[in-house]
Amino acid sequence: MLPENIDTSISLLESDNTQLNLVRWMHQCELMHRYYEADVVFIVQQTGQGFEIIVSSIHQDRSFTTGTLFKQDTPIFQRLVNTQPEGLNIDLINQKSADLPKDFNQANNMLTRPILWPDGTHFGCICVLNSKTLKTEVNAFMLEPFQVLLQQELSLYCQTQRIESLSMRDNDTGMLNEYGFIMMAPRQLSLGRRFGAHAGIIFFELLADPITQNIEEHHNRLLGSIIQDTIRTADIAAHYDDTQFVVLVFVDSERDLNHISQRVEKLLHQQNEHLCIDASSNFFTPDSALKLSPMLEESKRGLKSEQKKAASTLSGTELENKIKCE
Repeated sequence: MLPENIDTSISLLESDNTQLNLVRWMHQCELMHRYYEADVVFIVQQTGQGFEIIVSSIHQDRSFTTGTLFKQDTPIFQRLVNTQPEGLNIDLINQKSADLPKDFNQANNMLTRPILWPDGTHFGCICVLNSKTLKTEVNAFMLEPFQVLLQQELSLYCQTQRIESLSMRDNDTGMLNEYGFIMMAPRQLSLGRRFGAHAGIIFFELLADPITQNIEEHHNRLLGSIIQDTIRTADIAAHYDDTQFVVLVFVDSERDLNHISQRVEKLLHQQNEHLCIDASSNFFTPDSALKLSPMLEESKRGLKSEQKKAASTLSGTELENKIKCE
């Protein structure tokens, strides 16, 4: 499976892909362009918008340039991305003109090889267009090293994205993410217990704006900033989920947990009166032997949204049991 933070429907030209060397891809296009004495060589990606050219060799007619987009239902590209790994040598002269975009008007021949994502799904293909009819013995074999190189780079890109998704920082807010919190909070809790500190877990959930009925990225950043400004240096805060934040705080007494929640809610309302939060907390005494994980889950279950999910699941289970009994 591909990492969750990779959306194959988004063009590489629009995504943050510093791991991919598109300049090298262009140089490879130029190399194939010279080898096949072709008119143009380009790499096309199948996206949610259609088939988009990512890089290409230099072409005098300025067609097949980076960013050129062909419709999703273009027959020739539908055929290309579903070819076997060894590729195709297509005689375009015998193709129906209706099946070919106008950019192909001068082309008589096309060599192609598909490019795959690491999980085997289709990324797109390499295309070599030529206005001259190539010799019958010329095939797409020389495209194989290029195909392998691109697929290796896509594999490395996916590995890097997977590592980033497991990193301890959240890209949106700059706070710890769920993984970072689980890694760091137990050690901090253990350290606090040694010094006899009381501690608590507070879960915050940002509720949708009643006007727009959605939550935007800057809303998360706003709440994250308020939480970090409210807690002390020894406390740990994290952007736990899309709309959920969690804090491990060291306090003097249990009532301080409510004070912190109220303070965060008040500051958020001052910044944006349309935003609201839900909060749920649990308290640790210094002599408590409770582990962080069960307390974390218990605090999360106290959120209204989690209670609704639990009630919905319970209702479904009760219905199933009733059906079985009948």
